[in-house]
Parts: sequence; structure tokens; C-alpha cells
Amino acid sequence: MLLPKRLLAALAATLTCSATLSAAVSLPPGFSIETVAGPEAVSEPMELAFAPDGAAWVTGRAGQVWRIDATTRAVQPVGSVPTEVSGDRGLHGIAFHPDFPRTPHVFLAYHLTNAPQGKYVARVARWTVTGGGGTNSHLDPASEKALVDWEGDQAGQHVGGALLAHPTERVLYVTTGENNQNANLRKYCDDPENKAQALGDLRGKVLRIGFDGSVPKDNPHVKTPGADPRVFTRGHRQPWSLSYDAPTRLLLAAENGGDLNDDHDEVNRILPGANFGWPKVFGPGLQTLTRTNRVEGFTDPWFHYPRNTGASCVGALIYRPGTSGEGYPAKYRGALFYADFSRKSIRTAPVDPKTGKAGAGEAFLQGLPAGPLAMQLGRDGAVYFITHGGGTKASTNDTVARIVWKQP
Repeated sequence: MLLPKRLLAALAATLTCSATLSAAVSLPPGFSIETVAGPEAVSEPMELAFAPDGAAWVTGRAGQVWRIDATTRAVQPVGSVPTEVSGDRGLHGIAFHPDFPRTPHVFLAYHLTNAPQGKYVARVARWTVTGGGGTNSHLDPASEKALVDWEGDQAGQHVGGALLAHPTERVLYVTTGENNQNANLRKYCDDPENKAQALGDLRGKVLRIGFDGSVPKDNPHVKTPGADPRVFTRGHRQPWSLSYDAPTRLLLAAENGGDLNDDHDEVNRILPGANFGWPKVFGPGLQTLTRTNRVEGFTDPWFHYPRNTGASCVGALIYRPGTSGEGYPAKYRGALFYADFSRKSIRTAPVDPKTGKAGAGEAFLQGLPAGPLAMQLGRDGAVYFITHGGGTKASTNDTVARIVWKQP
């Protein structure tokens, strides 16, 4: 959950920047950025999800949840969750039940305030929303139902916290980081009980659970001895976000790669039982220690790019605007959009409709005063994103914005 060490370091350079997102931004002709909510309305925003009525619900690191009206841009507090905010922790993921508001449930990922000494406890819980999902909506403070908890070392990094309520499978996907605290690369990679590889440990995984916290019978490790049956995929470092593309059935996780210059950031296709290899391998199956030898037996990234001087992939989606006629030019329809926090950019890559493979990345949005931390497609056909400028405190660069297009 919250910001891994690499993202925190990158934030230091943003604190003196102007709050105006358009100051030095570069976009293709016809595109522009509109601020939906500024720092006076949303403090330390982390993630956003769209309700069926088009309203954006936004989580704040310190536990707040806001509803932003898509038309009026009015920002309304919906409720708050008591959460630990030290180090790499806070409120992160949010997802709506597919039948919302008929089934008035929202799912949140956060950290408990009463964890044992030296530990953190991450929780995904279901809350009931009163008020029909509209302007009078509130989280019922007595309605929380814990679905899954996992414990980690407070000194470690990477705790995940992305959520996706699958519309057809009717299950909840949850990401967890590997909670690494070992600076000795060789020892870390050679550890046979490494958290990201251990099937009995929930860290470094994508989990798959029922909307009531139950274990789906078709999970890949239900009958694997010693495995936690909620584990769906493993070998993740810091899977930051999840998205689902209905036409192709692609379930994608945007993931921060390693800290070395030749490491890769990744967009991984989440498939049952897949092992993406961290920390044994990075990028396209390259051994973490030798940096060159390819190791077979692991799942390659669906899309990846080298870190070079810095990278932190935090969002990925396939651009599919609605049928209202709004949206971006044909070039971008069906393309991959991916957000990078450290590079303060959102880029695109074409996706071959026949093979389902993504091509080379291309520049799209560059020069943001603070890195994007979340990205979602709105019902109006615009890509919405969050910038979080202060790391572990509020900043004048805390913003919810959208990218709009008009014929030049």
C-alpha cells in the first residue's frame, strides 16, 4: 500500500513545484488537462474508482473517502477509516460491488492501528454505503466486515493494496507487496522461503477471494499442500494497481520493478497460478543475480520497459471509451495507457487486436509537477488520474485531474 521507497525518493523533487498541472505539461495536439479537485478538497489522494452514476470516489492516505460529482465537481466527504499512516502504510485501494448501489457495498484496503509491535496488519474490508450512492452517501461506520488480513514487518517495504471487483467472475482481486527489508541482494534472491515465492505467505501475491471473504473453489491452489488457498498469482514485488479489459478479458497489474538501473517495470497479465518470478528473475525472465541469464519456468510480463534512470509503473489500462460518442481519436482506442510515477508521465502503446500483444511505448503526457499515482477511465471517455505530491504529508500538488480531447 502507499508509496514504496523509490516513489518516496522521487517525491522530494516535487514539493516546491506549482500546483498548476498545466505549467510545463506536454500533450499531443488537441489534448489538455482539467483539474477536477485540487489540494484544498482532497489531501494525500491515493486511488479512485467510478460509481455507476459516474461519480469518482477517491481515497486519502490518512483514511478519508470522498465522492466527486462528475458534472458539478462538488467534493463530498463520504466517511473515514482509522488507519496507520507511518512509513509505507495508509488507506489505498477502493472498489465497488458490481451491483452497486443495488448491493450497496464498497471494498477498501488499509492498515490497522493496533498492530503488534514491529509489525503491520493490512486489511481488506467491505463497508455498506447508505444514501443510495448519491450526494447523501456515507460509509456506515458499524458495517465493516473484514475479508482478509495479512501481517508484515514494519521495517520492510512494499505492501500492495490494489483492489478489483471482477464484474463477471464475481470475486475480489487484491494485490500484496513482498515487504522486503533485506538489502543483501544475493541472500534475498537465494532465500528458499522468500515471501514472494512462498505459497503459504500472502505477501508478494495477487489474492482472489469472494465478496464475503470466502475462498473460490476454482482458485489454483485450493488443493496445493502448504499453500494459502487465497493465493492466485505469486512472484510480485510491488503490484500497485489492477484493471480489467472486458473485450479481451485481460486482467492487468501495474508493478514497480527493482531499483537497479537495468531492472524493468512491468504490466503483468494475471492468470491462474502464474509465477512472475520475483525475486529470482526480473523483466523477461532474467536472473536477478547474473542480470543476463534467462531462467525458464516463470511467467513473462505482458508489457515491460527498462528502468534506466528511474521508473515506477503505477497504472495500466486499455482505453475503451463508452458508446456516447465521446473519447479520444481512433489511434488510442484499444491502446495501452500506462502511468509512471517517477517519470511524471502517462505513455501509450498500441495493442495488436489479433495477437493481444502490446507494442513499443510512445510519449503522451509528460512534464507533470508531481507523479501520477492512480489512473482510471471515466464514463465520459476521459482518462482521470491522481497526483500525490507530498509522500507522507499533504502537498499543493495533491490533485485529481482528467485528460480531455477536442478536435484541434
